[in-house]
Order: sequence, then C-alpha cells, then structure tokens
Amino acid sequence: MKKGKTKLTRQDAERLFEGLPAGNAKASSRPENPFEAGVFDVVKRVDDETRLWKDNLITLPTAIELPAGYDSASHLREAMTRSLRVKWVREGASEIVAEFPEGWTAVRPDSGPIELRDSSGVVRALYGWAKDAELRVLPRYQVESQTNSSSGLGSLLIRDRAIGQVLERSSIWSAQTGTNHPDWTRLSAWLTARYPKHRDPLRYWEDCEENNLE
Repeated sequence: MKKGKTKLTRQDAERLFEGLPAGNAKASSRPENPFEAGVFDVVKRVDDETRLWKDNLITLPTAIELPAGYDSASHLREAMTRSLRVKWVREGASEIVAEFPEGWTAVRPDSGPIELRDSSGVVRALYGWAKDAELRVLPRYQVESQTNSSSGLGSLLIRDRAIGQVLERSSIWSAQTGTNHPDWTRLSAWLTARYPKHRDPLRYWEDCEENNLE
C-alpha cells in the first residue's frame, strides 16, 4: 500500500510540470529583473555643473595693458569682476586663471595673438602666448587703420565692434597711418563727442552696462 500510494503521488507531481522546458535551475540564483534591461544602470552626466564650470576657465597673462582711468592691474581686474562677472580663480608667476561667463572662449588663430571672445563671438581682448605677454582689453568703439593693398595708402574708420558697423571714415587716403594720418584728429574728436568714455574698454558694452546697473 505504501509503495502504490507513493508511486501515484510521484506521478501526480510529474503531471503538474508536463509541457514545461527542461532546465538546470539553481536554487541560489537571483530572480530575473522584470523590468527592461538597463533601467537601473547608473547614467553618467555629460553636462554636469563641474564640467561646465571647467569649460569656462581661461588662462590669461598676469600682465595687463592699463587703459586710461586705471592705475593698476588689480584695479582693472576689480572692474572686470563687476562689469564682466569674471571670477579670478588662481594666480601664478606669469599666468592667472579666470572663470568667464558661459559662452566665452579663447581662440588662437593661425597667426597673431589669442582672441578672447564673448558668447556672441565678438573679440573682447587680445593677448600673446609668451611668458611676458600682456592682456589688452578692447573697447567697443575705436579708430582703426585701413590699408589699400593696391596703392599702399591708408585711411581711417570708426567701427562699432559690437555689431561690426562702420560709423565714420576718413575722406583722405594717405601714406601716413595711425595717429600721423591727416584725419586722425578729426575722427578722434568725432568719437569723443559722441562717446566720451570710449577709451574705457568696460563701458558701452551691453553686458557691462547691465552688470554695472545691478
């Protein structure tokens, strides 16, 4: 009786699993994840705050060409902090690392000095790459020289560098250039009458004026 009962019980149990594929199940194995693969994977942030902050760091020379109205490099840096929202991170013997607003970049062309450009691509400062280089912060309005490649003669023009528009130009082409040009005095007076603080590179720029009002 015991053998028959045991045999029937075993047969009944086997019938319960009929049709199921055979497999090597392990009692200690973890159950499969019912969610789709990778749902719990750790995603690496590409645009995290640390990387964005580092992307805005630009290395500049410690020496600065002082424009009119500034008596020291520290005075000009303080003004840049206020007007351009620059943060001075660390300073070495000949270089200083600064954090600029988002979008500012340092571009080194094939020839000439390195160009410090704002978020709209306008060149706001120039500097060389040598240890004795100086940073030159550029004004919005200035008198520029223009040379005719065919004649070799030069003229002068006043440009709004924020939008690239020529506001005034000389009517004389001369072999003399720069401050020696016959129209230099006239164009300088024209610029001073309309923009009396044009020699200050931290005036008349839209971002500088907005920051100084805050």
